[in-house]
Amino acid sequence: MITLPNQTAPTDGGTRATAEIKVNVWLVDDNDRLRTLVGELLDREGGIQCTRQFSGPDELLSTLASKPGPDVILLDVQMGERNGLDAVRPIKSLTPATRVLMFTTCFDPEWRERALSDGASDYLLKSYELKKVAARIRCPADDVKPTARRRAIRPAVQPVAVPNGTPWFLERMFGMFRAVRN
Repeated sequence: MITLPNQTAPTDGGTRATAEIKVNVWLVDDNDRLRTLVGELLDREGGIQCTRQFSGPDELLSTLASKPGPDVILLDVQMGERNGLDAVRPIKSLTPATRVLMFTTCFDPEWRERALSDGASDYLLKSYELKKVAARIRCPADDVKPTARRRAIRPAVQPVAVPNGTPWFLERMFGMFRAVRN
């Protein structure tokens, strides 16, 4: 939790009162009950204040066009016919300093990579403990950097049918097992 000295004069023998700075979070999810529950639980975590909730990315983008963005946007991926992945770039263009944390039930490496390369700071699963999600919200230093896309790895040896009809990779695997056994 971040605390900063309050600007008031010392009142208790030289020590200063402290004011808690809370991370301002906006939550975007099409499930009303889940959105409300997560918002309430994050507010209880300390150091976090979920100040706005949206049922979809269109509503969020409309608000961002006229108001300053929060510190963090917790954004679902699958929202009915809408996709949170499509909203990452527009969000970052409207409010570059806002951290976008994807918050989803589905781990998909391609979705994760797309979100990170479009500007998201992390890809979190709804199955994570809320304390872990809250820690990620509070700590921008742990943001994930997108990795360079790698080419598909091709086998060094071209697939060749072996005389007995066994595919080449199974024949190679069986050969390794025979070598270990002997």
